[in-house]
Amino acid sequence: MRFDSKEGLDKTDQSLLRLLRANARLSFAELGRKLRMSPPAVAERMKRLEDWGVIRAYRAEIDLAALGRGLHVYFRVVIAPKDYPRFKKAVTAMEEILECHHVTGAESFLLRGAVASVPALEELIQRLTLFGPTTTSVILSTSLDRRNFVPTPA
Repeated sequence: MRFDSKEGLDKTDQSLLRLLRANARLSFAELGRKLRMSPPAVAERMKRLEDWGVIRAYRAEIDLAALGRGLHVYFRVVIAPKDYPRFKKAVTAMEEILECHHVTGAESFLLRGAVASVPALEELIQRLTLFGPTTTSVILSTSLDRRNFVPTPA
């Protein structure tokens, strides 16, 4: 069963998603207290959101800088279409690469990565340029991050 955007999320769904966004480890009982619902009603609502594909997973948010990977970068890579499968397989194996998006425009792929240092960045760039020209942008700061976006009613 998929989410029907015409039906949309009601205010309780949106409140539930906001609470989970802030702390996905809250128990059904705690969520129920905050939403003024019974724990079984919360569990049923969460199951419905999972079945619809609105909630895809529950994860810990990891601070990569705390793990020594504080240098975050974007790569724009130009690759011949015949090399796409080989490239995708290679970047999947590179733990420094956090995201890989096939995009429109002059580039073929947009990647986001995290490394420990400028020498590590240089080594990663060398591995990526084996596939084609790259353009690298170092992320200096992030003023808006909507990874955990919850839509408001239309």
